[in-house]
Amino acid sequence: MNVSSVSNLSVNTTPTSTKDESVDQDYLALIAQFYQAEEYKSRDEINEEDTSLSKFKDDLISKGAAVFLKELNEEKIEAMVEEYRQKLLKEQAENPDKPMDINQMVSDFRKQLLEELMEAQKTEEENKSADNTSLMSSDILKNIQATRNDEQTSGLADTGFLEQMLSSSNKQAKDKSELL
Repeated sequence: MNVSSVSNLSVNTTPTSTKDESVDQDYLALIAQFYQAEEYKSRDEINEEDTSLSKFKDDLISKGAAVFLKELNEEKIEAMVEEYRQKLLKEQAENPDKPMDINQMVSDFRKQLLEELMEAQKTEEENKSADNTSLMSSDILKNIQATRNDEQTSGLADTGFLEQMLSSSNKQAKDKSELL
């Protein structure tokens, strides 16, 4: 094809995206009633609408991770203590003649939970430090072994740096003189 044949072609400029009138609107409404489709939303749009997630983000940013985690643990402990208190009250209601000091029992339970939390944090910190030291010592060991392997393969461990420099320059000079 040449330029003149292309220019002679007619161009169809009628719009192809017209509304389909062949489907009855009542029929479409009936389909929409039984098959309700939700509008697509990206994960970012869903996250923006989630108020609990935005509150979590705001709390984490404003308080910092350590304070947020501390408060979260306190909330969990308080929830467990309240649950335990309700259990004791129910038990006391079922057995009214059995003497119970609910406040003392709840206080002991709270202390037990706090001790368990502290113990868990200590073991976690010990495990982290043990992992870090073992990792560092293993890395050091690997570096030493790699250095030894390099020295053995190159044979450079027996001679010092200056001797190596001098010997290599001497070898190059000897090689040049032998070629001449």
